[in-house]
Amino acid sequence: MGISPSRTTPSKNVLYAQAGGPTAVINASAAGVIETCQRHPKHFNRIYAAINGIKGVLEEALVDITNLPENTMERIKNQPGAAFEACRFDLDPIEDNPQQYQRVLEVLKTYDIGYFFYNGGNGSMVTAQKVADYCCEHGHPVICIGVAKTIDNDLAFSHCSPGFGSAAKYLATSLLEATLDLYSMRNTSTRFFAIEAMGRNAGWLAIAGGLIKKQIPDAPLIILPAERAFNRQAFLEKVDSFIKSHGYCTCIVSEGLTDENGQYISIENVEHTHLKDYTQLGGVAHTIAKIVSQTFDCKTHSAVPDYLQRAASHLVSQTDWEMAYGAGEAAVQAALDGEHGVLPVIKLTSEQPLSWHYKNVELNAVADLEYLVPDDFLSEDGMDITPSALGYLQPLIQGERPVSFKNGLPDIHPLKFDCVPKQLSEFIAIK
Repeated sequence: MGISPSRTTPSKNVLYAQAGGPTAVINASAAGVIETCQRHPKHFNRIYAAINGIKGVLEEALVDITNLPENTMERIKNQPGAAFEACRFDLDPIEDNPQQYQRVLEVLKTYDIGYFFYNGGNGSMVTAQKVADYCCEHGHPVICIGVAKTIDNDLAFSHCSPGFGSAAKYLATSLLEATLDLYSMRNTSTRFFAIEAMGRNAGWLAIAGGLIKKQIPDAPLIILPAERAFNRQAFLEKVDSFIKSHGYCTCIVSEGLTDENGQYISIENVEHTHLKDYTQLGGVAHTIAKIVSQTFDCKTHSAVPDYLQRAASHLVSQTDWEMAYGAGEAAVQAALDGEHGVLPVIKLTSEQPLSWHYKNVELNAVADLEYLVPDDFLSEDGMDITPSALGYLQPLIQGERPVSFKNGLPDIHPLKFDCVPKQLSEFIAIK
């Protein structure tokens, strides 16, 4: 994507931060932001990154990344996790905690921040908007732009979310390999295998399991997306049919699967904070496998990839990587164009071959919305996907990134950054 400023602005400093669960390509977006800012020194002075997202802003944990060495930049582009340490931390409502907002303003003014790029999912866009509104209302205008990411693929208005394609590629690959393992053992051992996909209330990662049908068209596969309530009887009937016809059955299930009363099938933990509780989902694949084992008196197995599906830098989709890097570029271009309070989202310009551009949408419009799997992507019984879904998924997993190995393992390790000396009094962000 070509980047060219369309207006002249006073030169200000930049602050970039990462939020929420990482993706295998979130650091490609970081590189997109950094390198694009570096190409426009007349518009952007120093470039800072906050360690631990908005929490790092509050606690003045800032790194000067204006002149990162080239080898560090290359590592960032292929690094799993969040290179600058993302956070599960949102600003409180201003009426409950005005001190947080006063502190953010104090930090941004102290470091002469004129541009704030926040790399996260739907919830992070709420935080970005809060920062922008408060600073502008209190005499320190900050151009605030969101940078999209989430493996959940639930970002509204976007064709897809950067990070999803790589997670889908990893899950489909793992399910494909496990299905062949299951096939080889079906006569004397395991008859049913279930793998659990992240995504909370969105079943995008679960339906990605349907990609194995490109390799095994008649795979005895059951898909249980979060968008459809779990029908125990219909599920067991389908399992029985597949075991009778194929000798085995494989399944991919959304962590957010609910029963017919809207209750989650499995909850791993409830985290209590001073304002609200956060539900951690997990364990539904084990629950499903146990139901099958008890019903049919057969051996079953289950797997919870959990962090593996969002950290698999050895199996990144090249298409997804390019989308993520482009999201960072597009965010900086939006700032150069004088946009404020927006998020660049992906819009297709062509389906074959796949090509796209970025369109800016208001942060307020996208914040806290959930884009769910559409009905026409699911079969009538809700346990399989349609050709339309396969047509949507297939292009997003195309291409592979070269992986450098050292000592027989991917050549990756945590990146260490030295924070700039603090200029303000200590502030502890309480979750």
